[in-house]
Amino acid sequence: MNEAPRPSPIPRVSSPVPVRRSALSRRTHGHAVRWVHDVLRHELKWGAFPDQVLPSEDALIKRYGVSRGTIRRVMELLSAEGLIERLRGAGTFSLSPTLLNHGLNVSRDLTQDVNTTGTRATIFATHVQVHQATDFIAAQLGIAAGDEIVILETTTYLDGFPFSCRSAFLPLSIFGDTDPESFDFNRSPYELLEELTGHRPGDTHININAALADEVVAAILGVPPGSPTLDTNRVIHTADGTPIEYSLSRARADRVAFKVVMEATATEDVGPH
Repeated sequence: MNEAPRPSPIPRVSSPVPVRRSALSRRTHGHAVRWVHDVLRHELKWGAFPDQVLPSEDALIKRYGVSRGTIRRVMELLSAEGLIERLRGAGTFSLSPTLLNHGLNVSRDLTQDVNTTGTRATIFATHVQVHQATDFIAAQLGIAAGDEIVILETTTYLDGFPFSCRSAFLPLSIFGDTDPESFDFNRSPYELLEELTGHRPGDTHININAALADEVVAAILGVPPGSPTLDTNRVIHTADGTPIEYSLSRARADRVAFKVVMEATATEDVGPH
């Protein structure tokens, strides 16, 4: 008697579903860490926690709608960046200085903004010299190469800590009969230029890019060499468009943010009405 064939055994393989869920879970966790870290880091820098005490872990889980593992990893990252300090039994505290928010849509100096908001900015001239303009500097100022200029080096402090260093170049002619070396340069360049010309400055052309602090800049700003800085060059004009100052500055990137409204471009509507 022939026996009925037995069914082939089902291969014992792990279900792909849990594997996919596990991978998806890990990817989702990673993305959550990224955006929560970005958002919380931004909030810290913009003073979202004015008393410098962060909410509890449970409160942060609820605030961002993510897992406990995500919050703990974000806390590790922020701690490694030196933005927070976690004290057992006391809580988590912000160590991040509030960013200074400076608009770029008006010809105005950062120090003029911050001195109206409680943060105290002071400018100290460290070097003043009359020199001949190089070809490049002359081109920025619209003068002839070899014309005499005033080279001014300053350091700006915020609440007593170094924030930026600047090298400025001004045509000697705008000083008239005044000896540049006896002039009071310990103030905003816009205030200085207004006194020299008798009129408020006009437009400012400005370029900003990221840079790394070399040993000289690092020593001035009190940061390790290689720290991120904002490298700014600008030309300040009179109301009639004559350039009256060209400057180069380096600022601590962790203390300032620039803002500007980007206007919509005009587009021609060529579609059907």
